[in-house]
Amino acid sequence: MQEINFSGLIKINKPVGITSYDCIRHIKRILNIKKIKIGHAGTLDPFASGLMLICIGREATKTIDQLMTQDKEYLVKAKLGELTDTLDLTGKVLESKILESKILEPKTINPSLTKQDIEKAIKELGTSYIQTPPIYSALKHQGKPLYELAREQKMEPHELEEIVQKKSRLVEIYKIEVLNVELPFFTFKAHVSKGTYIRSLAEDIAQKLDLHATTYELERTKIGEYKLEDATKLYDLKTVEDIKNLVV
Repeated sequence: MQEINFSGLIKINKPVGITSYDCIRHIKRILNIKKIKIGHAGTLDPFASGLMLICIGREATKTIDQLMTQDKEYLVKAKLGELTDTLDLTGKVLESKILESKILEPKTINPSLTKQDIEKAIKELGTSYIQTPPIYSALKHQGKPLYELAREQKMEPHELEEIVQKKSRLVEIYKIEVLNVELPFFTFKAHVSKGTYIRSLAEDIAQKLDLHATTYELERTKIGEYKLEDATKLYDLKTVEDIKNLVV
């Protein structure tokens, strides 16, 4: 067991397929210190990748609340016409519409849907709106994360819906840029306020088009002034010295 003589923040590039706490666990394993405060300034879902700010040491972890208030930027790829219970590709498909270029039926996506149509939907959403978070989220109800309540299936769907409706909050949309449209997928960059759920944002955009959307790829590229391009891949950290050299 060793001691560390540093405290501060490191910028990590989280890979797809692990939890945010797995990042903490990896760093704790390297530091090999039983009693050390380590925390992160914002969760990323397992299917998501990108920038995480990891605070190491008592003084550094005191800054987490302030870091959590920072606005964030994301790169997103979503699939129009598909709805899952988690609003991402890991969930159970509840509805799926196909792209049909010949005969348009109720369960099809209009093949003439353009980038301009999506941009118009984004404009209709506005620069701020009341967003309802996903049922599968880390928000808590009576001390338990909502995703646990959903997985337990002890509550009726309408009961879970009532809970998340009560947790709706105002979010700010500073900028959304549509980068590419290859139906049924569209890719966009989003600069948003704290507390904005990108899975919900993609779905809310789609609803303006009378569709649903499932988020397939999500990468966080910025938190406040901290950028992904300055981050280190998690598994490139192998020694205490590696971590110490990154602390700011």
